[in-house]
Amino acid sequence: MGALTEHLTQLRKEILALRSARQGLTQALEREAEERRVSVSQTLADFSKNFASLARKTRANRLDSLADLKRTVNGLRTAVHTDLGSIRQAWRALNIPMHGAEGKLGGPARQETETHVEGSLSETNGHSRLIEGGGAKPAPKKRKR
Repeated sequence: MGALTEHLTQLRKEILALRSARQGLTQALEREAEERRVSVSQTLADFSKNFASLARKTRANRLDSLADLKRTVNGLRTAVHTDLGSIRQAWRALNIPMHGAEGKLGGPARQETETHVEGSLSETNGHSRLIEGGGAKPAPKKRKR
């Protein structure tokens, strides 16, 4: 029985060694899992901080751009308003109404323009000189069938 006892003793020692190795491996895996959880949590926290920082910067840039756009648009509106004021003054200086009852009803300025166009049509044998400039166009020609 000595050999059987020795084999059983050896088997028990191997079982204990393997159990100890398994426990060590389990503890190492738990440690690594915890380290990974901490690492992932830290990475997510960094992502969150970076995202919040980027969102603040982006918002600030958007607000700055919007303020610049508003300033630019207001500047352009002011320039257009000034130009329109200058145009109105020029039209007033020429005594040509821009709009209103006199222009709509065919007042003196419109009659002068129509007389001028009719005179220029008679000078050009009925062809308008305004065609190239985008003004009046001659009547369409009849098509041959």
